[in-house]
Amino acid sequence: MGLASNTENIRFNGTGRAYVGAVGGSTLADLGELEGMQYSVEISEEEMKSTRNAARATILQVESERKASLAFGLREMSEANLKMALLGSAINTDNQAASYVDQVNPAFADDLFIDLGYLNLFTTKLTGVITDTIAVGDTLTGADSAATGLVAYVDSGYVILVNVSGTFESGEKAEKDASNYITLSGIETLEDVCVTDSTGATLRAQVTDYSIDPDYGYLRKLSSGNIVGTDVVSFDYEAVDRKYIHGLSAGAVEKKIIVVADKDDTGPRQRWTFHKVKINLNGDFPLIGDGAAIMQVSGGVLMDTGQASGQEFYKLEMM
Repeated sequence: MGLASNTENIRFNGTGRAYVGAVGGSTLADLGELEGMQYSVEISEEEMKSTRNAARATILQVESERKASLAFGLREMSEANLKMALLGSAINTDNQAASYVDQVNPAFADDLFIDLGYLNLFTTKLTGVITDTIAVGDTLTGADSAATGLVAYVDSGYVILVNVSGTFESGEKAEKDASNYITLSGIETLEDVCVTDSTGATLRAQVTDYSIDPDYGYLRKLSSGNIVGTDVVSFDYEAVDRKYIHGLSAGAVEKKIIVVADKDDTGPRQRWTFHKVKINLNGDFPLIGDGAAIMQVSGGVLMDTGQASGQEFYKLEMM
């Protein structure tokens, strides 16, 4: 009869979860989806060679150093994961409240992008028949919707607004007053800014005069276009929840890491508790490219002197 294998002792395509917390602490955060988690040990030894013959045989071999480490890839770019992996400073809040910019004169640069300072830029275009006179700087109010907006540019058959509050309705009058208004046949929200001369009389055109990245607020004056240094820019911008950290600004990041096997997976159920791990971002972190952006992290397993003698590095539980 042949020897029997015990497959219950084999982990194949193992799954599980990993948690991270302060060294010596009792609370843990979930690291989320991981691109694998590997544990490795490296043992260095010194050899004493015999001096009695030419064979130089080893007569004594002594362990000189032990190194243990973890390596894993973070798929989830949560605030806590980014702060840990990028050795970041405190997480700071810098939210952008919805507001507008009216006829600001930026420092244009030929064929170079400048930062307008805001995210998610847009303007509102009202199309329709203009009755009497509407001018730049006028405030229009929807006769039915009560929406309001500030005129940044006027042309035959349309106006461009900023500082829009509420929602204009097709068919209503957007009024300066009872005698001066535009009867709306169309309302558009444009991912664009309104660039005009300093008086607001002449509109510059996207593509021919400038290009724009409205999501991040970058504007490029084209040297082949008609923008001049005194031109002004108007736009609305959305509310954006925004946070930031300063990477590589923190000292050593040391964490407790616990890795657990899923109890329903093939193979033995285990829990590994690493009491003290020094975290390092290790390798490339793709910012643009195909596939998931994975933060490759390595960590040296250190001695935690807060643990009992002989138990300072990690504990493996088998269930």
